[in-house]
Amino acid sequence: MKVMISSVRKGLEPERDALPGLIMALGHEPVRFEDFSAQPVPSRQACLEAVAASDVYLLLLGPNYGHVFPETNQSATHDEFAAAQAKGIPRLTFRKTGVDFEPAQAGFEKLVAEYGPGLFYATFTDATDLQAKVVQALRQIEARPPALIFEPLQTHLAIEWRRDWNRNVGLSACLEIHVLPVPPATLTARLMDQARVGMLASLRSSNAVPPDIALQPEREPSGASIICLPEVRRQFDDLDTGTLRGVRLAPSGQFSLWYTLPRGRTLPVADQDDLTERIAEGLRLAGRLNLIHAHKLAVAVGIDPATMITIGRVAELATRNSTTIAGAGRLDHVHIEPDEAASRSALDTGAAEVARPLAQRLIDALR
Repeated sequence: MKVMISSVRKGLEPERDALPGLIMALGHEPVRFEDFSAQPVPSRQACLEAVAASDVYLLLLGPNYGHVFPETNQSATHDEFAAAQAKGIPRLTFRKTGVDFEPAQAGFEKLVAEYGPGLFYATFTDATDLQAKVVQALRQIEARPPALIFEPLQTHLAIEWRRDWNRNVGLSACLEIHVLPVPPATLTARLMDQARVGMLASLRSSNAVPPDIALQPEREPSGASIICLPEVRRQFDDLDTGTLRGVRLAPSGQFSLWYTLPRGRTLPVADQDDLTERIAEGLRLAGRLNLIHAHKLAVAVGIDPATMITIGRVAELATRNSTTIAGAGRLDHVHIEPDEAASRSALDTGAAEVARPLAQRLIDALR
């Protein structure tokens, strides 16, 4: 396994230096910024790419928060933690005791500690203590069984599709993802107001949307939505790989996300591999926002509108000039309802496994 060591170096020098040899002795490959050779990409981007290529993310929390990047208003370590969440890899967090944390680092620690799925959290006093606990944590990852559990739904779930709360879904074909707690929850007006504020802050801090995307909260009689507004309107022939366009929380506890489908010069395309990746991305984002606290959940997906899309490959968009509708376009919309519940790891390490059959069912329905 590739193990990414993430932290500010200042204040944690002995601990960072003690880990690479230990990780190699356990048969794994350590990854840290001190070992990066000269690269043709900025250091922040190189670190994020290293997280994406890793199998385990190991976070050390010391007294210092680190340099804040203006594009995200967060430190490199904070950005790396968000990237590890987005990928859904196991995250091991170790907090140093006996030191005073900067205010920004104290806030980051609180955010990390409050996030449950996929997270192992422990404290340490020095490099020797840390080594022993890292060995224990990595052994647990090596030995753990799959955490994703499915079971048939015992009752029908009432799903709020996007067209149920927004009669004008627009002309842009969107993939919508709905995560429902099992059994359904009931959120009071106070909890809905708290969630609305929390969603806005979490969308930024989790790097779910780029800094140039405006976020517009919308108060509804029956829900709380945040719409993502691109800063620049795309041209007709621009390549668009699909973007997050909004999130919503309903009083029933249902959390929804919707993304535009990829498109180039022609019609939007439904690509099974891309749908799988995007559904998994949406599930992990739902987990990062931490709005669903049920132990079991169900997932519904849809494409709406489905009247002007084609089935194909995203990789071919840049060269495709035809607007032929191949196997799709006959349906006003496609809705895939759940028939089973899954454990909470569906919002983290199990997201891809949940996403694959849902993407297949979408493609089958379009055909």
